[in-house]
Amino acid sequence: MDLEFRNLTYTVHSRIMRGTSRQVVKGVNGKFMSGQLVAIMGPSGAGKSSLLNAISGYRSAGVTGELLVNGEPRDEQLFQKSSCYITQEDLLQPLLTVREAMDVAASLKLPKGAKAPSEEILQELGLLEHQHTKTDMLSGGQKKRLSIALELVNNPPVFFLDEPTSGLDNVTTMQCVKLLKQLARQGRTVVCTIHQPAASLFELFDQAYVIADGLCIYQGDTDAMVPHLSTLGLVCPRHHNPADYIIELTEHQQYIKVLSEEILNGTLYKSAKIDSTSHEPVNNMQLKICYQADDNLMETELVVSNEKCTYKMKEYTAVAVSASSTTLASKMSREDSSIAWMKMQKTEAKGYPTTYFEQFTILLSRMLLQISRNRQALWIQSIHHIGCAILVGVCFFNMANDGTQMFNHLKMCVGLVIFFVYTQIMVPVLVYPQEVKLVKKEHFNGWYNLVPYYAALTVSKLPVQVSLNVIFCSIVYFMVGVPYAHDRYLTFCLTGNIVSLVSEGVGMAIGSVFSVRNGCAIGPAAIAPFLGLAIYGFDFAHRIPLLMNIIMKTSFIRCGVVAMVLTIFGFGRQPLDCSDVYCHFAKPDVLLKYLDIENNSVWFEILIMVVIMLSVRFLCFMGLRWRFAT
Repeated sequence: MDLEFRNLTYTVHSRIMRGTSRQVVKGVNGKFMSGQLVAIMGPSGAGKSSLLNAISGYRSAGVTGELLVNGEPRDEQLFQKSSCYITQEDLLQPLLTVREAMDVAASLKLPKGAKAPSEEILQELGLLEHQHTKTDMLSGGQKKRLSIALELVNNPPVFFLDEPTSGLDNVTTMQCVKLLKQLARQGRTVVCTIHQPAASLFELFDQAYVIADGLCIYQGDTDAMVPHLSTLGLVCPRHHNPADYIIELTEHQQYIKVLSEEILNGTLYKSAKIDSTSHEPVNNMQLKICYQADDNLMETELVVSNEKCTYKMKEYTAVAVSASSTTLASKMSREDSSIAWMKMQKTEAKGYPTTYFEQFTILLSRMLLQISRNRQALWIQSIHHIGCAILVGVCFFNMANDGTQMFNHLKMCVGLVIFFVYTQIMVPVLVYPQEVKLVKKEHFNGWYNLVPYYAALTVSKLPVQVSLNVIFCSIVYFMVGVPYAHDRYLTFCLTGNIVSLVSEGVGMAIGSVFSVRNGCAIGPAAIAPFLGLAIYGFDFAHRIPLLMNIIMKTSFIRCGVVAMVLTIFGFGRQPLDCSDVYCHFAKPDVLLKYLDIENNSVWFEILIMVVIMLSVRFLCFMGLRWRFAT
């Protein structure tokens, strides 16, 4: 699949100062050919990643211009299923082995019943001996190879990689680039950004696309870059890295303008191919062509200013596949990868290879497996719930049946609700932003739809969360001395779980939109108004205005406290014990009337909390959609 873009512009709008924007890619043009390994180069802040995001479709807001595939306007939905994007950060599902990660990818990306060449891919990428190693135990190079292997499962014809060599040592970097070149030689279009490669690494790339200040200053074969610069009077020193030299030129704004105008902002392509029938000097350079035994290589000697420089010129008349990759290539397809891919996608009517229910079951199984393997987190949560339950039980031991302890009863109900709130809200605020990055990559690469993912995420958390909440409620219920009744006990546990689910939904809504740093500030701040409304007016409940009563219903913490009080002192409870001569609140009805909730229904309070829970979880879903669209 040949990729082409014309007059491509990418404008970033400031989220802080409205009305301000900055053009990071400025009307560039270019063409990336199949079978070639393409490097997008440039200094820091030049627009490399922005250009890659724009042509891959990873960023769509603020992008204008023509995007073509094989000379035709591309269908964005179909193109996303025909390509994959590998981020600079190695985003892998934790607590899964390499083989398990491959199996999940195959289950999601291939039609049911199709056999995935997982073993062949792992063998080819040197990961077969590590197939039982967990992903978080892999080295940097192995993680990068696994990221590539996961996308190779369905053999997409286009690969986009953002800084694939970032953080790798020289040896691993060379291995990574050689792997990418091997993938390109199998007929794929491989495009990656790279900052400033060494000379030995630079010569492995077939095509270089150099961008500076949002403008294209060179596009063409890597072998033709130095001769092209020489025609402009910019002579690269003999023992100087060409990649370093052209980046150094971008330090001067006048060079950027001259180079961009010479290449017509990417419209021209500088080829290293030389017409063998022409032996005339070109641009005052004498050309001497020497054919080698390999028909795909020829050596050209350039004489510039009486100094000799030798460059290897490559011709791509055929796709050269290394012997080591022959097995993998034959396993995956003998047919041209782009044609095979387009045929498969058309038969799927632009949908996913698996149904939504299959995606839900696969993702749910993966999430439950990861939760079960996170033993440390399970132990911490268990100790936290049991320890806090015992502490609350000791503080309010056997008080729930004492008619002289009315205010302690209210403190206990407020304390229980606050426990559920703050226990559940901060975990997703701290953890979920990182997972959002991974989910965005998998969703963009066509693994699954957002709906089954979100459903699986919600269901997967229920077993542990509900179990620990029930353990906490059971310990507190019996230690504080609440009279046992089936309906009262079940409602007590249900109220705690609903508050917990609402609070978790608030945390997930925050984590889906904000970073960890901002979420840590927004999380407690978002709970503060709910908490203020929860404790407002207990001592003058009858004098609270109607409007204020309506506003208080928007606080799920207030609803949780009221539901707790109705559960403990409702359900036809008998009078409390009284050790004094007179206990004003010995009868539960008197307490409920004093709090002005004698006509309230515990089920109505729970219903309000359920509505709030559905609302905040819908906000979380919309937050994810917004993050994936930007």
